[in-house]
Amino acid sequence: MLAATNSFNFGFWMRLLSLTTLVLLWFGFQPLMACEFSASLEQDCAQKLEARLTGPLKLQRSNNLLHLPTQQQALAFPVVPSRSTDEYTEPYVVAYLKAVRLAVVWVYENKGRSVYLVQMQSGEQTQVNGFPLVSPDQRRLLVYSEATTEKDNAKLLAIYRLTKTGKLTPELALSGDDNRLQPWNPIDVHWQSPTQVQFIRLYDSAGQPMQQKHLLEFSNRQWRLVQ
Repeated sequence: MLAATNSFNFGFWMRLLSLTTLVLLWFGFQPLMACEFSASLEQDCAQKLEARLTGPLKLQRSNNLLHLPTQQQALAFPVVPSRSTDEYTEPYVVAYLKAVRLAVVWVYENKGRSVYLVQMQSGEQTQVNGFPLVSPDQRRLLVYSEATTEKDNAKLLAIYRLTKTGKLTPELALSGDDNRLQPWNPIDVHWQSPTQVQFIRLYDSAGQPMQQKHLLEFSNRQWRLVQ
């Protein structure tokens, strides 16, 4: 009888331990799994994304600087962590676009955020206004700043051509401020093909949110709005 009781207790505690382990693993990994590079990147998530890249990109933080080494030179981004000053700036390396050898540096500031694309071979950096998406053929880069409502400040959609050296050459820029009477914002922006970009124009009409689908197409050496 005693042996049966001990066996029951042992089995019970083993099941309880297994269940507890699963719960701890779930909640321990859940925040990390939920962090993905997106247009609406939060700062706590940016910290986790940088932690993943610290080893592969040999990142270092020292003396209020974020150091990003490239093949040609080491770049240093200043860190001013106090939000109470106008100089507040918190940079994070949040993604590495391996196909085109670009590191994405997301900088949080008092007035919003700045985004820099760093070419890891040359060390050249380009400031862009938003979230980068590489084209399917890896020859272009689409950058957009997505809105959450039709009343947000107008955002930008831009397309760059990637040269063989990794330099970004602007090909197109669409601004939601182009039409002052009816500012708009791009949402659901994505590559439809290597020469087509699809997005939805979100705007306000008489107090009501409206959406209209558009298609950009590259032909005869230029981008056209065909839909």
